[in-house]
Amino acid sequence: MPEHTRNKEEKNKILKYISVIIVLIVLASAAFVYFNGLNSSSKKANTIIVTDDIGRNVTIKLPVTRVVSMDPSNTQMMYAIGAGNLVVADTSYDWWPSNATSLPKVEMDNGTASVEQVVSFKPNLVLATTIQSTAIIDQLKNLSIPVLVLEPQNISDIYRDMYILGNVTDHQSGAIKEINYMKNYISNIHQKVENYQKVSVLYMLWPDPIYTVGPGSFINDIINTANGYNIASNLSSPYPIIGNETIVSDNPQAIIVDNGTGISNISYFQSNPIWQNISAVKDSRVLFLNYTESNEMNEPGPLTIYAVQIVAEFLYPQAFT
Repeated sequence: MPEHTRNKEEKNKILKYISVIIVLIVLASAAFVYFNGLNSSSKKANTIIVTDDIGRNVTIKLPVTRVVSMDPSNTQMMYAIGAGNLVVADTSYDWWPSNATSLPKVEMDNGTASVEQVVSFKPNLVLATTIQSTAIIDQLKNLSIPVLVLEPQNISDIYRDMYILGNVTDHQSGAIKEINYMKNYISNIHQKVENYQKVSVLYMLWPDPIYTVGPGSFINDIINTANGYNIASNLSSPYPIIGNETIVSDNPQAIIVDNGTGISNISYFQSNPIWQNISAVKDSRVLFLNYTESNEMNEPGPLTIYAVQIVAEFLYPQAFT
């Protein structure tokens, strides 16, 4: 065999050998990346990090199987997304749904529960609000019990919190279904009232001094969503005291009275000289909320859609005939 032919064959063998080595290296690298990726995904699936409503990044071990709810709003959201079976304890203030009322109770003292009592239910997640003290939240955190603080300030925040709970409890489809239901329900109400001239409203939380709802409050958002105009929307805090002179000056066309005021009859206003010339009183356009309606107004969650409907029907009854 000629020398140059032999050299050519040897060269080809070397090239093939190198090619095989390269292929094996590539395959090995791909396999390493693939299996390492599987391991990383597996590790990530053991925990989830979410940002709660006060800006805390909370790491939660998965799966979540035992939840203590320290507020009716949180309980309601859990049941609405289909995760109610995970709630092992709630509060004596819980009233909806009916099966939540039969759960063991975390006794609340001015919105606060003892850490020992919460721990006794062996939760791997606690749902709180800003009513709970930071000391309790920190103590639970130090015991490796994650706490999500959920405090919706508007209806959009409810959707966000439901979505968070869906991800945390592996009930994403239930959360999305409930969010879409709420959006459609509110959209139907809005379509009925959006073309009416806005009615000015005073919402009374407490009669003496008169506490109302201002900018940044949840009820203010309900009034806006129902196409009402809150006369306290330009005041300086979410729950301000409103003076008699401001009420007389703004002359609200409608008044909504929270059940917590203890006022249940228009005679309260008609017998008081300060109120007698207010349009809402002269026209008997005053709504006295019952216990259930007040809860729907004050507890941000799936029942908020009924609060919007209550306000809209009161302000624009002609739109619902």
